[in-house]
Amino acid sequence: MPKPNFRKKVKDENNGISTYSDKKISVGDIRKTQLITTYGVGAIVDFKNDTVVIASTDDWDYSPNDAGEVENRKIFNENLSVITGAEYFLMPRTTQSTNSFSQSKDIPSYIFPEKLHCSNCGNIYDFRELDIKERHKCPKCKSTLNASRFVVVCPHGHMDDFPYDWWVHNGKPCPSGVKSPRIKMTNINNRTDIDSLRLECTECGASRSMVQVFSENALSDFQCTCKHPHFKDPLAKASYGCHDKMRVRLRSGSGVYFPLTKSALLIPPWSKKVVNAIQKDYEILSALDESKLASVMRNKLNDPELSDDEIIRSWNAVKISMEQKRERTELSVYEDEYAILSKGDNDNEGNFSSYPSAIPQKYQEYFNRLTVVDRLTVTLAFTGFTRIIRNESNIVPISQYPKKWLPAVELTGEGIFIEFNKDKVAHWRKAHSSRYKKMKSAMESNNFVFNAFSETYVMLHTFAHLFIREISNICGYSTASIKEKIYSEIDEKNDNVKMCGVLIYVSSPDSDSSLGGLISIADDKDVFENILDSMLEHASWCSGDPLCISSTKQGYKNLNYAACHDCTLLPETSCERFNCFLDRASIVGLPDNPTLGFFIFYHITYVS
Repeated sequence: MPKPNFRKKVKDENNGISTYSDKKISVGDIRKTQLITTYGVGAIVDFKNDTVVIASTDDWDYSPNDAGEVENRKIFNENLSVITGAEYFLMPRTTQSTNSFSQSKDIPSYIFPEKLHCSNCGNIYDFRELDIKERHKCPKCKSTLNASRFVVVCPHGHMDDFPYDWWVHNGKPCPSGVKSPRIKMTNINNRTDIDSLRLECTECGASRSMVQVFSENALSDFQCTCKHPHFKDPLAKASYGCHDKMRVRLRSGSGVYFPLTKSALLIPPWSKKVVNAIQKDYEILSALDESKLASVMRNKLNDPELSDDEIIRSWNAVKISMEQKRERTELSVYEDEYAILSKGDNDNEGNFSSYPSAIPQKYQEYFNRLTVVDRLTVTLAFTGFTRIIRNESNIVPISQYPKKWLPAVELTGEGIFIEFNKDKVAHWRKAHSSRYKKMKSAMESNNFVFNAFSETYVMLHTFAHLFIREISNICGYSTASIKEKIYSEIDEKNDNVKMCGVLIYVSSPDSDSSLGGLISIADDKDVFENILDSMLEHASWCSGDPLCISSTKQGYKNLNYAACHDCTLLPETSCERFNCFLDRASIVGLPDNPTLGFFIFYHITYVS
């Protein structure tokens, strides 16, 4: 378990440049997967005594004591390299301990917010004013200091402390002439709401309420500071002259941090151990004569039964991949995964194993294939983050200097792949395509880039959410531990459905995700049928109805129709698309139009 630490920022009075002391203080523990998701680079994390921002990945590939330690953390996933453009991936640094946890003090973090508030006397301090050993105590009354509740962020990802001095003086200098006056924040009559908060300058006596601080134009005259506090030099990657308005947010509130991740399955041939070994040492092996390659790989893998033909085939696959990597796209990766999952054969290739299962007779008209993935490996990479808006065009870099790699973790688990009946989906799509024009328009007007959007994607995505909510009650897994992957592609030229399936899986860095819960569901036709029946029954009613089922403006940027927390939404760790593009009516229909639902549509149109 990586343990973030912070380095105290100190002022160099000789040249005015911010430098960093060598003193490191351990502030808490974070799991490796959290460093790739919830608490990745740029995230504000509240620990027991300190609040910090996780620092950049600039020194993740540097180990002062053991160069081999970095090599051991490398991950290779060909398909994820195509999606992200990274040559390889790097796990967070950990130090193995004697107990069941891995701990390290090598994940840097910086104190943020840098403003600390005393709830007793109300004084606000910059942490640089404090002695490192007394950083939790108010110099005046010795009460505990807490991190400021307020930060300012802009759509380009810049973040800084709330400008208390600027706010209380309405953007003007303090009349007292003091450059950095002491500001005090108090609650009127000891209330805790924002309306009662008031700032006061102890130097000039100026006072101002915080009541309007969250309004859209509260800081319209405050120039963006262009800071990225997760960098060692906060202005190193600044967009100088940023003209976006900064917004005030609670430090743990919505909009401060949206992590962006990409994932890909490790599928044949890349799931083979020999292929993975060749990828790791490709540059070294490419210098060898091909006649010696087989013996070298057998010794390296300690596998005397590995045949020459298998080694040469694996070598050629990696070689071709290296030469043609730039020609592939993210869509081609999804097509490759879809082809493997929908093949319907027994497949056992290293870190990947799958076999077909029987579809209940009641649902054979809806689904073409049911595949059990009893051994699954997923590489999850952290590509960056955004603030205020979830637009990848405003992605914030996670390192100050270009890297060939991205931070990632490798997860193992199990899954169920369901391939829908393409003909029936095509009929449903043609009948109801006009319904989702408003959703597409909302996506385009908000510059939400999503090339895979279609009516089919909405239906598949909604099905995945409803299915996950239902099986979480059966398998014993929490909803947050179950994930989805949607395979949807429409050939617009020929109006054909090319991909139409969902993968529901569980994964984790250890063996806890291979308990067989999902496998047992897919292996038992009666259980699988009961889950689908129950899913459709629960989806037909929501405590928010009739408002929910009739809505066409819900969720982030109005990118959902009939979908709310009571019926459809999942924890964001489970959803691949930020809980967007969902419509419960696409599955069960509307009260006055039941055929809008895919399952009801087929039943009425083709059976009645």
